[in-house]
Amino acid sequence: MTELLSAYPPGVWAALLATGVMIGLLAGLLGVGGGVVAVPILLEIFELIGIAEPVAVVLAVGTAQASILVASVTAAAAHWKAGTIDRSLVRAWMPALMIGAAAGLALAPLAPARLLTLLFAIVAAALALKLAAGDRLVVARHSPQGPLSHVAPVLVGGLAAAVGVGGGTLSTPTLTLFSFPLRRAIGAGALFNLVISLPATVVFLLIDHDAPGRPADAVGDVALFCVAALSLPALFVAPTAARWSTRAPASLLRRLFAFCLAAIAARLLFR
Repeated sequence: MTELLSAYPPGVWAALLATGVMIGLLAGLLGVGGGVVAVPILLEIFELIGIAEPVAVVLAVGTAQASILVASVTAAAAHWKAGTIDRSLVRAWMPALMIGAAAGLALAPLAPARLLTLLFAIVAAALALKLAAGDRLVVARHSPQGPLSHVAPVLVGGLAAAVGVGGGTLSTPTLTLFSFPLRRAIGAGALFNLVISLPATVVFLLIDHDAPGRPADAVGDVALFCVAALSLPALFVAPTAARWSTRAPASLLRRLFAFCLAAIAARLLFR
């Protein structure tokens, strides 16, 4: 315990708890996995306490996936109870989403961390632009059919798993490219967060046990103290935010989502 307290100064505690509140708000209100907030914050924290960048990147992604898992349980349950999860969409996307997530977890270690970060930043910026444009920017009025219908969920699952964000972060704006109703996309995204973060967390817990340079609370590539500090506030905030989501105007939700993606993309590109 003393080693943990010395490794994480009080300012780090405060930053993690505040980030946890934001994760809960995003998960419940927008169906966004908290990784878009957690990964940049964790990178700053790990570098602050002296962890080398290559280790910090992997540790941040693994820790973010674990925190998404905990927060998405309550968020998905709240959306399910409210009836805002489109079950037909979930059935259509789930197999390809899981295949994409498996591929992303397998291929991510082979790609440079900076390349993955840049790729996500570019995708997030493009999707933010789409959400800001609203119905004026769509690819088609209906979702693709046949084999093409699996392309989007495979890409969403792969990128989300590789860079440590929730599936809903990318699935919701992607679905709006095909005129899918935003509120139904947000509910499904909350469940997609859970589907991707569960296997991702297991993988990150099992790898790199003997690798040096990690903090005392790390199990594999998951820093357990950070997970707890991020997840506890989110557990309480996410259900309330999910109830707000069912009553908030769709235009407001779209603007909030666009702002969130744009801010994260700008931060990652600047970094």
